[in-house]
Amino acid sequence: MLIVIVCGALVAIALALCAVWGGERLVEPEFPPATPSGAAATTSRLRRHLDGLRLFGWWASMFLVVGTISGLLVTGAGGRLAMRLLAITSPEATGRLTEAGANVGEMTVEGTIAYLVFGGLPFAFASTALYLLVAPWLPRGRLAGPVFGLAAFILAAPFIDPLRADNVDFDIVGPGWLSVLVFAALAVVQGAFLAAFAGRLSRSLPLMTRRTWPETLMPLLLAVVLFPLGAVLAVGALVTFALPRLLPWFLAVRASRWGVIIGRALLAVGVLTALPAFVASVVSIWGR
Repeated sequence: MLIVIVCGALVAIALALCAVWGGERLVEPEFPPATPSGAAATTSRLRRHLDGLRLFGWWASMFLVVGTISGLLVTGAGGRLAMRLLAITSPEATGRLTEAGANVGEMTVEGTIAYLVFGGLPFAFASTALYLLVAPWLPRGRLAGPVFGLAAFILAAPFIDPLRADNVDFDIVGPGWLSVLVFAALAVVQGAFLAAFAGRLSRSLPLMTRRTWPETLMPLLLAVVLFPLGAVLAVGALVTFALPRLLPWFLAVRASRWGVIIGRALLAVGVLTALPAFVASVVSIWGR
């Protein structure tokens, strides 16, 4: 019961933050201006490479903080509550093993941690990365997050999880229609939270300087704990340091007028392409 209460409180916090910060918009930092032409050539090149690294550090911090917090509050706590709800509505399934090897009806600390590590956080970081990529392509205002959550749900749910039609869990717990509605709601909340929290954080997180390095370095320490992600980010930092103009160029193209038009078109094509598989999965699961 204590785990349910804690998870409920975490989801309530996420919903409150969505309500308060729902109108926030992701504010991207500008690439630091080039060194004046009168500076020494060696100093100029070094400064350019360090500026590129600072910009990458800002985006890495956004990714780590937003992914971790959303994993704890929404996909972690919310996903655990969804699983508990489906177990309660399927009392005859108590004690049976799910596809992941968990016992239906048992909600232990060990099982919650395992779900967070192997389920909640991976989905949170994947959706965070996708959101930070497509943020300029989304509608402005409070619709941005829910629209993203629904689009990501259609794109991923029938192929990865949580609405794979071949997932035997839907033959164990249910009803199917409740499973579809609960996971759809969770996806929309995740999208709304990403937009709200990322927008608010982007306005308060500065680029690293000599004066701000303590507060900007702290989020990057998460990469040490989240080792697989840390290794990927370390490779990204090396590439950015070697090619300091690559990231600013990509960000500028993605947010340009034609970049937004093409990006929205790609999102629409992706959703329309995945829609038949999504509908088929929903129909298959709904009647179970």
